[in-house]
Amino acid sequence: MLRIHIALAFFATILLFAVANRQQKREINPVDFKFPEAENSILDPVSGIKIPVTKFSFADLKKKARSMAHGRYVKPPYVSTHFLQGLSWEQYKNIRFKPEASLWKKEGNPFQIQFFHPGHLYNTNVSLHEVRTDFAREIPYDESYFDLSKLKITGDIPPNLGYSGFKIHYPLNTEEHTDEFTVFQGASYYRMVSKKQVYGLSARGIAINTGMPYPEDFPGFTHFWIVHPDKTDSTVFIYALLDGKTATGAYEFQISPGKVSSVHVNAEVTLRNKVDRFGIAPLTSMYWYSETKGIPEGQAYPESHDSDGLLMESGKGDWIWRPLDNPRRSTVYSFSDENPKAFGLMQRDRNFASYQDNTMKYHLRPSAWVEPEGSWGKGSVQLLLNPTIQDSDDNVGAFWVPANVPQPLEPYEFSYTIRWLNEDALPDTLAKTVSTRIAPVPGESDMRVFYVDFSNEKLKEMDAATYLQAAIDTGDNAELADYNIQKIEETGVWRLTFRVVQKNKNKPAELKAVLKKNQEDLSEIWTFTLESAI
Repeated sequence: MLRIHIALAFFATILLFAVANRQQKREINPVDFKFPEAENSILDPVSGIKIPVTKFSFADLKKKARSMAHGRYVKPPYVSTHFLQGLSWEQYKNIRFKPEASLWKKEGNPFQIQFFHPGHLYNTNVSLHEVRTDFAREIPYDESYFDLSKLKITGDIPPNLGYSGFKIHYPLNTEEHTDEFTVFQGASYYRMVSKKQVYGLSARGIAINTGMPYPEDFPGFTHFWIVHPDKTDSTVFIYALLDGKTATGAYEFQISPGKVSSVHVNAEVTLRNKVDRFGIAPLTSMYWYSETKGIPEGQAYPESHDSDGLLMESGKGDWIWRPLDNPRRSTVYSFSDENPKAFGLMQRDRNFASYQDNTMKYHLRPSAWVEPEGSWGKGSVQLLLNPTIQDSDDNVGAFWVPANVPQPLEPYEFSYTIRWLNEDALPDTLAKTVSTRIAPVPGESDMRVFYVDFSNEKLKEMDAATYLQAAIDTGDNAELADYNIQKIEETGVWRLTFRVVQKNKNKPAELKAVLKKNQEDLSEIWTFTLESAI
């Protein structure tokens, strides 16, 4: 059974995620990026013009990242204009990339690349390169790629402005046209969708000092190499250089669109200096409210979240579910493990009626399921929850923290796959938690009542008279008052109702529960934390 440890982060942790449109300004270090091999030139197949190229390999990218870690990080100036920096989000969205300018469109490639213009919060730009047969050419900024007609531009736009990121298109939903399914923009953030999904949670390259009582560091991807795929390829390769105050790194992304889109990540990160928390495979999401604690005053919709829980498959094979919460203070929950099999932030509730929001379409947002490759050793899955009063805050983080933090200047390699799911990762042999509700008990200030609903086909087929038990662990700061289990005939779910008394309200109380029949576990392990009053 995993042990849960709680660490409170009271101060600057809330800076973890962006408040406005979920983005922040990031520092990016300009690098004079030239590999040892001599430059050459090739004939551009579209324009017929000879263009300068440089030999590229992932091995050389790793060497470059390692060598950079020995040097001092230099904060770059913004490569933008005052006008572009001052754009609101609504104004920035009026900058349109012209589809006919998409990279590889003219050759009829199913994969196509479109670029993001600088502006709004995106003003430290990235260097983009296209790789063909191991030779890389820079992709220069071209103002003609964009429709800027809806902006009343003041001043000139520099010819060497650059791009703030890029997005990948592919015929994901229909064969008639391409769909945007992957975005790289802002620090080391990226996000993906599968077929028939809309964007929701994001992933990051690395999380440094996340959830500590001081601001975390945000290393960013500063250079990208996009490998030209054949027309028959189902995977596109992206390489990236990571740079920041605390770390450098080299990344390989193998991106495959489909009914379940996936990205396989191979990375090597080298720390410049010691850090307190080193987060691998970080995910970033939003949770405002749900049925768990009810609708905030003044809100019309019943739920608002990109994810509703953390799911884990431990190294021992235990399946653990933690419903997300909107806490009173920033809190980090740590789930100790060894060689985890998988973890992820899930959007389990796929029922439109649960949200009633036809604009945000929360029921179509993906879950992200991280599958480690190789042995990750001892460490913990850590869940960061920040308080929020709006849906524009990415206030949730989840990542793996190794027990032994890498030492400065020692390269640290890791690999994993993220699958962007519609269906839940939990096997149907175990019942999953479909809702958690918490309420006070009238006249009992120290008591709370929990209603936890479990469901799978096996439970639905059971007769309501079937005798089930619950193994409930209340830890050392709570006491179980009573519990009962009953089948809800209208839905087929089985509801565990129990009341607990928090012994010391100034300390959190850890709760766990699992449905059982005789000695057989019927469900995943449900966990929750009652917050302390202070």
